[in-house]
Amino acid sequence: MIEINTPEINIDEINARIEAEVQQHKKANHFIEVTDFTDSGTDFKSVPNANKDYFLQFYGQDFINTAYASILHRKPDSQGGKIYLEKLQNGELTKVDIIGRLRYSSEGRRKKVLVKGLLLPFMLQTFFKIPVLGWGLRVITGVLNLPIILKNIQKIENEAIAQNRFIGENTEKTLFHIFELRDDIENLKDEIIQVRAARKTEFAELSKQIKDHKITLLDMQRRVQILLEDARKMLPEPISNEQLKNMVKEEDHIFDAMYLSFEDKFRGTEDDIKERVKVYLPYVQKALESTNNGSLLDVGCGRGEWLELLKENNITATGLDLNRVVVGKCRDADLDVVESDVIEYLRNLKTNTLSVVTGFHIVEHLPFKIMIALFDESLRVLKPGGIVIFETPNPENLMVGACNFYTDPSHNNPIPPHTLSYLIEERGFINIETLRLNPENSIHIEDRFLNHYFTIGQDYSVIGFKA
Repeated sequence: MIEINTPEINIDEINARIEAEVQQHKKANHFIEVTDFTDSGTDFKSVPNANKDYFLQFYGQDFINTAYASILHRKPDSQGGKIYLEKLQNGELTKVDIIGRLRYSSEGRRKKVLVKGLLLPFMLQTFFKIPVLGWGLRVITGVLNLPIILKNIQKIENEAIAQNRFIGENTEKTLFHIFELRDDIENLKDEIIQVRAARKTEFAELSKQIKDHKITLLDMQRRVQILLEDARKMLPEPISNEQLKNMVKEEDHIFDAMYLSFEDKFRGTEDDIKERVKVYLPYVQKALESTNNGSLLDVGCGRGEWLELLKENNITATGLDLNRVVVGKCRDADLDVVESDVIEYLRNLKTNTLSVVTGFHIVEHLPFKIMIALFDESLRVLKPGGIVIFETPNPENLMVGACNFYTDPSHNNPIPPHTLSYLIEERGFINIETLRLNPENSIHIEDRFLNHYFTIGQDYSVIGFKA
C-alpha cells in the first residue's frame, strides 16, 4: 500500500484568502458587487457605482442578470428579461442599449445607480435608430472611430496570432506527451506479456519436473517390488539362475527415467522433433504405395514423436524400445510400442513383411556388430520396394563432431555420412540417398570454408531401398 502524507487543510483560512483576493480584484477593476437573488423580495443594499465596461464582460443570461441586479437591484422579470435576451441574441439591441434602457427607465432613475461612461454611448445608440439621421450618425461615428477600430483589429490580430502560437505549442507538447504515454503503455504491455510468458514457461517446466519425478518414483517402486518378490521366492532356497537373470535385467533399467529426462532437456521439445521429422513423410508414403500399404517399424522410438506424426497421417506403425519408462509414456499416448531388443524382435518377423524400417538417433548407440545385424535383418523383413531411414548426428558439423555429439554419454562414436552410406549399401540396399538436416543458422563466419562446416546440417539421414 502506498502512503500519501497530505497536510491538514484549514477551510477558514482558504476562504479568508479567497475573499481578500476578490476584494482586491474588485478595487482594481471597479467591479460591482451583485447580491444573490431571493424569491422573498429582499431589499438590496446600496452598491458601488460601476463603469459601463464592467457589464460588457458578461454574456447572455449572465449579462441580463448582472444588469438587473446592479441597476434595478432585483431579478429580471420573466417577460422583460426574456425579451431583452432574445433581442440581444438576434442583434436588435446591444448591451449598451439594454444597460441604458434599464438605467434611464422610471425604475432605474429611482435607484439612481451611476454607470460611468454610459450616457453618450446610449444616446448614440438611440440616435442610430432614427431612420435617416441615424444612418448618417453611424457613418460619421464610424469614420471618427476608424483609427481606434483599426488599432483594435490589429490588437485582436496580434492576440489571435499569439493565441494560435500558444495553442500550437501546447498542442505539440500535448501530442508529444500523449505519444510518450502511448509508448510507455506499449512497453508496459510488452513487459506484462513477457512476465506472463515467463511465468507460463516456469509453470510448464515445474509441471514437467513434477511429472518426471513421479514417473521416476513409480518406476523405482515397481523395480523394488520386483526385486522384493524375487528375494521372497529365493528364501530359504538358494538363488536360481532365472532369478539372477531377472535381477541383472532389472539393473539394466535403473537409469530409464533419467534418460527420459535427459532427452527432454537436450533432444528438444516433442513439437520440435515432430516438425523436423515431417521431411520423411513423402518417402514413407511413396514406399507404402509401392509395397501395397504394409506397416512401419520404428526402432528406438524414444518419446514417440515420429509415431504420433505417423498416426496423425493414418499410417500404421509400431515402435520398439528397451526403456520401460518411455514405453509406458508411449502406451499412455495410445501408441503401439513394444518393449524388446531390436535384433531379437526383427529375427522373429517373417521375411518380406514390412514396408519401412526407421531409426532416429539409434545407430550411434549400437556396437558395430549389432548395427550390421540391424541392417541385415531390416533388409530381410522389408518387402521389395521398402525403405530404411536411419538418422544420426552429423560429425561434419564442427560443433557436433567436437562437442555436441558427446553430450549424450551413451553414444559410442560419431559416424561420418559416407561411412553410414557405405555400410547400408554394402548390406544390400540400393539407390542410397543422404539428407543433411537442421543447419545451424545462428552462426556466420567470413571464411567460407569454416562457415560451411560450422553451419552444415547438425543431423543427417541415410535412406536406402530394397530392390
